[in-house]
Amino acid sequence: MTHRKHMRKIRRKRIKSVQKQINKHEDLINKEKGKLDTTKDYWRKEIDEKFLKQLDEDKDYLEDKNGH
Repeated sequence: MTHRKHMRKIRRKRIKSVQKQINKHEDLINKEKGKLDTTKDYWRKEIDEKFLKQLDEDKDYLEDKNGH
C-alpha cells in the first residue's frame, strides 16, 4: 500500500472516531450535570478546540488529495 493510500485510510478512520467523540461529548452536555472540572462549557470547548479542528484538517487533506 502506498503512503498516500495509507494516509487516506487513516484519515477516514480518524474522521469516524472523532465524530463518535463529538457525539459522546454532546451527549454529556445534554445528560450530565457539570462537576468541578467537567462543566458543560468544558465539553463544548473540547469539541470546538480539538475535535472540530481535527475534522476540518482531515477533510481538507482528503479533498486536496482526491482533487489531484
